[in-house]
Amino acid sequence: MGVLDKISRLVTGSGAGDATRAVRECYVDCVQRAQQLRRHAAMAPQAYSTEGLDELAAAEDQQAERLREALRAAGETAPPVPAAALPGGALNHWGRLVQDLERHRAAVRRLRELAVHFAESLPATAELFDQLCREEAIHSERLRTLIARADPQALD
Repeated sequence: MGVLDKISRLVTGSGAGDATRAVRECYVDCVQRAQQLRRHAAMAPQAYSTEGLDELAAAEDQQAERLREALRAAGETAPPVPAAALPGGALNHWGRLVQDLERHRAAVRRLRELAVHFAESLPATAELFDQLCREEAIHSERLRTLIARADPQALD
């Protein structure tokens, strides 16, 4: 039985409301990460940064689709996600990449917490969060590579 089937079956069970709420929150965060990555890609000074950020945004879109499917299986609809304001404080490409990395690191921590939280009560949901956590860790690694290439000091 797949993740979607189990979430669907467990909507009325104990903890399912918490799981549905967590999936909804993760969906919104994922969509907002994709939006931010696309905005930062549009401002990137080098083609490799633009391409890398666009690829990461596409990967976030795929994750959002999986979360949307999980919500559908639970009898919920994905909430509308307004465009988030650009984070302040980063005036250059390197700073924007660091903001992206921090946002992905926060996602890794949150997804890991959720995977552990639901491990016993909703193992299929925990597996979804665990898969997303591993993917976000890979995204973080890709962002670290982009940061190293964008930092002139890293090239010395």
